[in-house]
Amino acid sequence: MLMTACDLGACTKPWSIQHRVAKLVTDEFFDQGDKEKLQLKIQPQALMDREKEHELPQLQVTWIESVCLPLYKALSKVNRGFTEMAVEAARNRDKWKILASRRTSLTNGSTNLYGQETGAS
Repeated sequence: MLMTACDLGACTKPWSIQHRVAKLVTDEFFDQGDKEKLQLKIQPQALMDREKEHELPQLQVTWIESVCLPLYKALSKVNRGFTEMAVEAARNRDKWKILASRRTSLTNGSTNLYGQETGAS
């Protein structure tokens, strides 16, 4: 569990870091999905399908709720030092929920991941 907690630690970092890591991981997943489509002629999972990028915020909410939060909450019962990680993961989940409700994507062009206008029309 501790190795997994370390591996998933980005979900507990400040939003700017969590968002950047999500973008990096998503780029890797999209590259894999592109290969699956082109080379294997199969439809990749939504998480790896560049055409479903708009679903990323909701996928992040689900990931944090179903994997990250249960892990950090369980570890918090063993050592209260993990409580802060659970709290930060929940904060990031809440930010992803806001983005999911706006149907904002990472490369939307008119709105960035923070929900701020980028100047594009």
